[in-house]
Formats: sequence, C-alpha cells, structure tokens
Amino acid sequence: MQCDNLLRVSELRKNVYVTGSEDSDTLDTIKFVSITVLLHDCENKRVTTDINCERARLRHVVSTPKKLTQYPRSRSAAASPRPHIILIVADDLGYNDVSFHGSDQIPTPNIDFLGYNGVILNNYYVSPICTPTRSALMTGRHPIHTGMQHSVLVGSQPDGLPLNETLLPQYLNDLGYQSHIVGKHNVIVGSMPYGLPLNETVLPQYLNQLGYQSHMVGKWHLGMFKWEYTPLYRGFKSHMGYYQGCEDYYTHTYEGSPDQWGLDFRRNKDLLWNCTGQYSTTLFRDEAVRIIHDHNVSEPLFLYLPFQAVHSGNGDGVHLQAPNSYIDKFSYIHNMERRTYAAMLSALDDSVGDIYDTLNSRGMLANSIIVFTTDNGGPANGFDNNAANNFPLRGVKFTLWEGGVRGVGLIHSPLIVRQGYVSNKMLHVCDWLPTLISAAGGKHLLENVTSLDGVDAWEMLSHDSKAVRSEMLHNIDPWDVKAALRMGDYKLLVGAISMSYGKWYPPYQVSGDERNLHYLNFIDDVPLRESVQIKGYRQKLSEAYRAMWPESVKERLVKLYSFAERSDLYTGPYARLSHELYDDAEISDSAKDTKSGLSFEPEKNLRHEVKKFDYSVLSSLGGTPVTVDCGPKPKNASTNCNPMVYPCLYHIPLDPCEYNNIAQNNSEIVVTMLKRLSEYAAYMVPPANKPYDPQGNPRFHDGAWVPWK
Repeated sequence: MQCDNLLRVSELRKNVYVTGSEDSDTLDTIKFVSITVLLHDCENKRVTTDINCERARLRHVVSTPKKLTQYPRSRSAAASPRPHIILIVADDLGYNDVSFHGSDQIPTPNIDFLGYNGVILNNYYVSPICTPTRSALMTGRHPIHTGMQHSVLVGSQPDGLPLNETLLPQYLNDLGYQSHIVGKHNVIVGSMPYGLPLNETVLPQYLNQLGYQSHMVGKWHLGMFKWEYTPLYRGFKSHMGYYQGCEDYYTHTYEGSPDQWGLDFRRNKDLLWNCTGQYSTTLFRDEAVRIIHDHNVSEPLFLYLPFQAVHSGNGDGVHLQAPNSYIDKFSYIHNMERRTYAAMLSALDDSVGDIYDTLNSRGMLANSIIVFTTDNGGPANGFDNNAANNFPLRGVKFTLWEGGVRGVGLIHSPLIVRQGYVSNKMLHVCDWLPTLISAAGGKHLLENVTSLDGVDAWEMLSHDSKAVRSEMLHNIDPWDVKAALRMGDYKLLVGAISMSYGKWYPPYQVSGDERNLHYLNFIDDVPLRESVQIKGYRQKLSEAYRAMWPESVKERLVKLYSFAERSDLYTGPYARLSHELYDDAEISDSAKDTKSGLSFEPEKNLRHEVKKFDYSVLSSLGGTPVTVDCGPKPKNASTNCNPMVYPCLYHIPLDPCEYNNIAQNNSEIVVTMLKRLSEYAAYMVPPANKPYDPQGNPRFHDGAWVPWK
C-alpha cells in the first residue's frame, strides 16, 4: 500500500468521544471558543497585554474541543478475553519536557491525562541511548546479556538483536495477540552489520503465543543487515516505519555519513517512495489509527508505536522539524530550536490523544493497557543537535547521569485497581516484558525462562503494593570503560563517565542562549573547543585510567574493589591529579552524609533561571506536577566527582540531581557496590558491535537502505 492511499485519521474519527453531561460539553465548547477569540484578538493586535496572549496560547493548546474521558461506559460486545496492549515510545524525550513534571514551556495535555488517570512512574529508568533501551524493552534482558550495551547500531553494521532472543510480540502472538509496529526499530547506525541476536525471544513472539495480533509502527533500530533481523521476522504481523536511528521527518531519508544517504521508509518490505513532504508523526498516527480501526476487537491487539519524535533529524540539514501550524503555537519561546522542539512534542501529544480516542470509539479502551515511555534521557544543550531538557537533573542522553537514564514513563488502564497515583517504586525498562505478559495472562510462558533480567511489576503497579526490585544495573560498557549501578538508595558511577556533558542545563529561553553542538561527539567526549587545551590533562587522566583499569573487565572491577579501600584517594596523588584536571575550582569535602541527611555549602540554585508563566498548564488539567527537589547546589558540585580517578557515590532520594559525591565517607558502600558490579561483569557478553560494511551503502541499492546480506 502506497503512502498516498493511507486512510487519513480525519476519515476515521466519527463520534469518537464518550462525553460527560451535555452541560459539561457546552461549557468546554464555550471555553474553547472564548480562548480562540482571544487568540484571534492577539493575532490582530487587539489585545496588547503580552501575558494574556501567552496564557491564551497555552490554554488553546490544552483546551481543545476534544474531551478525553477516562473510560467508556461499556466495552465492545465482542471484546477480546485478553487486554489490548499499546506500547508508545517517545524518542529522546527529556525529563523536563512534559508538563506533568512541572514544565510550563510545553503543554502535553494528552500525555498528562494518561498519567494523572493512570500511574506516573517517578522512579523509572531506561538505558542512556536508543538501541540498548529498545533491546531491553523487547527482550526483558539487560543489554549486557544481549551484546547491545555499547553505543548504537549504525546502518551497515553486520549484526542485530540475536535471532535466538524471543521478543515481546512473539510471546504475545502465542496468546492470540495481533502485534503491529509503527515507527522506529533502532541505535545501530548506517552500515553496521549486526543487531539484536536472533537467539533472543522478543515481546511479540511471546504475545503471539497468547493469540495476539502484533503490529509495529515507527522506528526499529535493532538490526537490518539481514531480513531475519527486521520486525516481520521478529513476531510482528506488519510494520510501517524505518530501520535506522534517525532520518529527515519529511523526506524520510537517512544520512549515515556524507557518502551514505538513502530512503529508509517502508511498509513491511516495500519501500515507500511517495511519502515525501508528509510529516512522520502524522503518518505514524494515521497508520496506528488505521490498525486500531480495522482490528477485529474479539482478538487481542499488541501495537508497538515507537515514534520518531522528538529525535533530531539528519546531521546535515535541518535538525529539528515540525509543521508551521505547530511552531506558530509556541511564539512565546524565543529560542527557535526549543520552539521547534516544542512543536514536535505537541504534534506527538496530539497523536497520543487521537490514538486514545480511536481505542475509545472501537470499544477497546476499557480493555486496554497503554504504556508511554521515553527511550533515554533528553539530548539537552544542543547535544545531538537537539533542544530537549532534563532540568534539574544532571547530564544528557548517552550519559549515565540521572539526566541520561531517568525516564518519563506512565501506565494507563482501567484494569489497574488503584489509579491516579505516583509510584516511587523502582522500575526498569526491561521490566515491561514480564509485566505486560503477566497482564496478558501469560505468566506460564515465562515459568521456565531463567534468562530474564526484568521482573513482573503488574501487581505492584495495579495495587500499589510492595516494590519488586531494589537494585538496577544502569550499564557496564567494557569498550568505553564505564559503569553505573543502583543499589537501594545509592548510585555508583565508575570509569569514563561523561563530564563534558555532565552538568545541569536549564531550557533555552532566547535565541542567544549558549549551546555547544557536538554531533555524536560522545565518542571522544571532549568538547571541540577544548581539544587543544585539554590534551595534557587527558594524558594524565589516561595514565590514572590505565593504572586503575587492566585489560579484563573482571580484573578492572577487582582492581577497583581493592582501590576503593585505599586511604590516600582524597589526599594523595589522585586528588592532586583531579585538582589539575579541574583547576577552575577546589576539590572540597564539604559534602557530608549524616544521619540527618546531606549537608553541604549551598551555591546559587539554578531553578530561578527557568522562566515561569503565571498561568500553569497543569491547573487546567487538575493535576499536581511531579517535580524533583534538588535542594541547594554546593559550590563544588561540578568538581567533587571524578569517576576516572575514584568511584562516585550518590544518595539518589536525597540528592536526585547528583550534587554531592559522598564516596569519601562511605567506603564500605562503595566496596559493596564494586563487588556487585564485578558479579555483573563476570556474566556479561561482549558487545556485538561490528565495523561498517561498505556493501550496505544505499548507492549499491538504488538509493535506499535495505538488508544487504
């Protein structure tokens, strides 16, 4: 089916709202019309008070005529005996980019609605980049056990998610589900011939055993050098979307490098050449709506919907893209990158609302589970040519700081016993596979599966019962030589943790806001402007690094274990080296971990730097924002941690913004966590990454990215 033959969402939306009372609807309509009139007056300069116009614009975004209702009064008479599962992934969404986290810049009313009437996940974690998260989501296994722990898949790399891994849709299909995918499958980049190993069973393969119909719409990014690594061979009945990590939102072409450029957009195996000029978020929304509209409601549906938004586009050209009609809504954001990013997210939010409405119109909503998650933290401060924001969390996408791994997440379903609460219990992205299979009535499928790292959190989420996990490995990357582990309240960071993007970045406000664009600069992790000045320091750092990390990963961690017991770490040569590396501030021991909590010298708090509108989007939704309280920022927050020299330790509930490295006074905790890291390292598999294969270049395949092996 060609792109111009797709059913448009406008043709499908017929009386899709289950409304409240007639009076309530009338009031909503009057409210919308009055705000629209005010907007019209603003545009024609009849209203001169800027703040009133800003309020009107914000209210216009959230006060659409659409009225999402929590659940329909009844479900379809031919309802499926198992719940429909809608798994939505936002690409590169920042922690501070949704209004239910307190962001006043970008209203996200539909996403907020799902959270406020479901469960907001306030202690939820993902991997710091794309491919590892997607592999964990699909397999329920940590990336260190599938070889997906290092970086991202790049187009012509000859590998993929192992074929012996069973994916979630494969499990669901066995339960009778119809599994579909719409959107992004990927990070594997350009011409790298590898992917998620084929011996991994993935989510749709499990669900198919339960009779599900599994469909995918969007981004894959788990391998495409052979057809066997692509969605149709991993349990999905259909796929519309793309295989790579990013692409242009309108031309749907991916540029792996200046000489590797081609179309990456298809329905199933057929390339879609005539979708140029159509915005991908709209295309994916329409395809998802079509699948729901055409679905036999007596069968369970699994719809995997990894959107392209809000990832940046190709490295060359326009990085952030959105329809002008959305960009114009955010004229109060003066920085154009941030304004366009807001438009991209607003289009995504509207699409979420349309999908919800379609489920409602088909009588499927009362028997549905909707999960919304990001794949990693936001690429803030121009990282990867983007304008996402994680403030006040530290760091960006690709880092192991909280800003890179603490995710936006929620679950929404009438099947949840307790609804409308915030869960502070720990949850990891690999938990979704066993959780959703359990909710689908398929726990028996996993009785003999001993390789899962994810845990079943369905009862915990549904009843707000006791936590199912108290420990979480963020990652061990033996090639980049870095690791991070969470045990209880404590988080340990070891090795080459990003310091150049390890700061706290408020949202852009004006066009002149400082930002440093380092496209994929995480490989070297040194800002380009510092490349000359820092060479001597990096050499010293490398010497300390080599002394601390022998060749074997296990030996590295054993070495760290003994290293942690040394008494001269803060007073001897390593402290002096750290002072030389960060000569713009003193290394201080002002951070103390006491029984009463953390105490330290306060510094200016960055919160005041974020512009706040008088009008809060959340007040119109009746929700209270779920925010992060960092407390005062110590003067040495940027310099009291150097994980290349000695592990850094943070108490995350008391210090969610990672201001205060408390390793010095908690050596026993450090040693315990290093031991635990060494246990993880002993059982991990090597990264599966492979070099570029020139045969994957689109120039050899009529200008398109296609499997070439």
